[in-house]
Amino acid sequence: MGGLTQTSRTRLPLVLWFATAAFIVYGTTIPFNFVHDSRLVAEHVARITLNPLIAADTGQRVSIPDFIGNVLLFVPFGFFGVWALSRPRSKWLRVAIVAALGLGLTVSVEALQLLTIDRTTSMSDVFANAVGGLGGAIAAVLLATVVEGLLRTAAAAGVAEVPSFFPMSVAAVLVLAGAFEPFDVTLDVGSVIPKLRGFLADPLQFRVPVDEGVSFLQHLLFTSTLVVWLEDVDVAQAALVAAVIGVGVAIGAEAGQLFIAARMPGVWDALVGAAGALTGLPVGRSFVKSPKGSQWWVGVFVLTAVGAAMQQLSPFTFIETARPFQWIPFLNYYEFTTSETVSHSAELLLAYFPLGFAFALATRRRRKRIHVVLAAAAVIAVPVEFLQQYVGGRFPDVTDVALSLAGAWLGMWTATGGWRLFNEQVALASPGELPAPASASR
Repeated sequence: MGGLTQTSRTRLPLVLWFATAAFIVYGTTIPFNFVHDSRLVAEHVARITLNPLIAADTGQRVSIPDFIGNVLLFVPFGFFGVWALSRPRSKWLRVAIVAALGLGLTVSVEALQLLTIDRTTSMSDVFANAVGGLGGAIAAVLLATVVEGLLRTAAAAGVAEVPSFFPMSVAAVLVLAGAFEPFDVTLDVGSVIPKLRGFLADPLQFRVPVDEGVSFLQHLLFTSTLVVWLEDVDVAQAALVAAVIGVGVAIGAEAGQLFIAARMPGVWDALVGAAGALTGLPVGRSFVKSPKGSQWWVGVFVLTAVGAAMQQLSPFTFIETARPFQWIPFLNYYEFTTSETVSHSAELLLAYFPLGFAFALATRRRRKRIHVVLAAAAVIAVPVEFLQQYVGGRFPDVTDVALSLAGAWLGMWTATGGWRLFNEQVALASPGELPAPASASR
């Protein structure tokens, strides 16, 4: 991937690359109302404008949120494409190839939209999608270069070779991803200033609980793994250092939401994160004394269940007439903007990721691992989704169950194959045998 050396073959990048391409084609043509009248197709063609900054459906300047949403739609395609390609050796040539493929994909799906009744073909969408594919490819190269440099520095300092370094790093990424999804960064003063004024008018920003449970678990896992790692590398007063860092990350991540268009910072959420961080300290120290106990994966299961229920059943307004269950994937998402779809998908993936990670390490037999992980996720996701039939403002959808299982599966892969790949990269920077992840070789 970019500057990193791939020493083990893994199909994950290729699978994710094809999956994003399939999702783009599926998501941009749903609900599949194709035109059977050539006159309607001609009307669609007539509305197309070559100016990429003009929306074809309104004739006005393109909406910034819509533009950013279309950019974000293609970022994963570019990112995973560079990771999936092993040839050519030149990373920038791979960027060019992936960007060209992204352009071809967006032109194709926009052409397909000419044949639908309720979709609008637009040059602004082509432009935004192409920018997203190129941006994702460049981001993959830059991220790989940064990660490679960090690994070399960490390996040289002798802090990356302890077994707790990888889970701590994963937990740190999980916390930041949870705070900053859907990753629609903005530096527009016109967007930041009103949010700052809203925060000053109501610093607490307490509303109906939504993602507090998930946030609490993410921060708990971060500081619990952090304190273990600090003790492994012999840092003096590891618990105090972990507490300061954990609370600082909770406050800093919340403050950073000023620059995330879809998020609003608040003291309440910062307090929830800080509470999770402080709770993680005794959890981490207890884990060192008894790492084999079943209480750890049971605790992750319970907190995941509570967090997912809070997140997916909010605002807890029950209705008498049950809503029908949607069995067509992503059809309900068609009513959302791209940004809302990315945010909701990220919420589910991140919520179930720790469950997959924990259960993968707790399952001794490799052949049963995927079944155990998916079954544990389904035990939570299916009842929660079923209950959404009776909650106002919620729409039960098979897509949410699939995304929940995907999040758990991704956590499982990270705890096994991902950990092995990570160890190989560290070994390249610091020769010597590294400890394998728990259960990885079983």
